Amino acid sequence: MQDRTLTLIQDDGKEIVCDILFTYHYEKLNKDYVVFQVRGNNEVSAAIYHPTEGGNGSLERIETDEEWEMLEDLLADYANSLDAEGGCSSCQSCSGSCDSCHGCSDEE
Repeated sequence: MQDRTLTLIQDDGKEIVCDILFTYHYEKLNKDYVVFQVRGNNEVSAAIYHPTEGGNGSLERIETDEEWEMLEDLLADYANSLDAEGGCSSCQSCSGSCDSCHGCSDEE
């Protein structure tokens, strides 16, 4: 199974582990995006992804309304597809996405 996590490092050196929900290439702007959820809470965010050799890559902040609106639409579609697949109904930490669940009562 491919690793579906990323680690954000804050200015103070604190690491935040996130689960990658999905990636997306936006043809119109020729940019790659990663949409992720902070592990342990319901916070979902996204960033522009710049791949580098070795597979680590770098992230860049999204600053345009057009990009945020496009990603919000994709996230809504993603959430709807999880509902249609019957994701775990009692999960609070992953909002129904058992693929990235780390505390779902369905798995205990």
